[in-house]
Amino acid sequence: IPADLFDGIHGAPAKLMFAGTFSDTALTEIPADLFDGIHGAPAKRMFNGTFSNTNITSIPANLFGTLNGDGASSMFEATFSDCSNLTTIEGPLFSGTITPAEMMFVSTFNGSGITSIPANLFGTLNGDGAPNMFSWTFGNCQNLTTVDGPLFSGTITPAAEMFLYTFSNTAITEIPADLFAGIQGAPAERMFIGTFSNTDITEIPADLFAGIQGAPAGSMFESTFEGTAITSIPANLFGTLNGDGAPNMFSWTFGNCQNLTTIEGPLFSGTITPADYMFSKTFSDTALTEIPADLFAGIRGAPAEWMFSATFSGCSELQSIPENLFAGISGPLADFMFSSTFANCTSLTGPSARINGQYLYKIWPNSTRNMNTYRNATGLSDYDQIPGNWK
Repeated sequence: IPADLFDGIHGAPAKLMFAGTFSDTALTEIPADLFDGIHGAPAKRMFNGTFSNTNITSIPANLFGTLNGDGASSMFEATFSDCSNLTTIEGPLFSGTITPAEMMFVSTFNGSGITSIPANLFGTLNGDGAPNMFSWTFGNCQNLTTVDGPLFSGTITPAAEMFLYTFSNTAITEIPADLFAGIQGAPAERMFIGTFSNTDITEIPADLFAGIQGAPAGSMFESTFEGTAITSIPANLFGTLNGDGAPNMFSWTFGNCQNLTTIEGPLFSGTITPADYMFSKTFSDTALTEIPADLFAGIRGAPAEWMFSATFSGCSELQSIPENLFAGISGPLADFMFSSTFANCTSLTGPSARINGQYLYKIWPNSTRNMNTYRNATGLSDYDQIPGNWK
């Protein structure tokens, strides 16, 4: 591309103006000043797929010039997606300050060959967060090993599906403690769903979600670390949560983390009420050997349907169940509330789950559902007296 290709273009961006301009070409290099004439508030989908599936190897700093004002939806959607030869981003992408917009950086680098992410790659962002703004941004970048935080300077509020699968299926081994330093406010639905799933991370910074405080939102941490190489979970990882619990908020959060042996617990500070599927498969198929007694200390109120379904199922190394693990739960039985909770925990010994010395199946004796709570946990000292529908 000649450096002066767009020299005659000056002014504020227009919708779709560079969408797909160089996509699917054999392009190998981008001039640093290519978009220097573009200034002002962004436009919708302006750089959608601009360089997707090309042979470029690097991105010069401030490639997209100076952008200021309200961000635009999908403005960098798939801009560099599937650029398998792209390894280097000098960053930031632009100078100036813009507000978040829906799907702003969705799949921007998805499937590319980048190996590292520089700090503040997305420049300065301020204002209310927007749905899906970082969804799949670096997903499937299988050579990506290093992330330097934070992602941006400035402060934005949480939004629905904000970090949906952002780093999923990459080779990152470490999460910088300040990665989400600019996120401050109450949780949003599905905001961290699958964010780090199927990566090589081994450790989680204790204050990673410190800026998230308030009432929970549905599926907010669903599958966040599923299938990773983490070995432990720090206490109060999920910050301070207060108010009504939300469905599926911790579903599959650490499921299939086959190196996970230790939880420092509790999961969060604060107090929330039970909700349907709240801890469905949260720690299933992990290598946990012990459960901290205060793991669910912040859960208070009447049971909810399926709330502990398969929470520890398949944890074949788990040795015992601490008394009062579920002490905050009281009230009428809810359907399948303990469905398969400890199923296939074949190394369990000692008594089954109790609250103040009383077995769960005696606290809720009127259950007619086939819950299979202790299926194949035959080493429990009271296994023979456990009702058939609980095993």
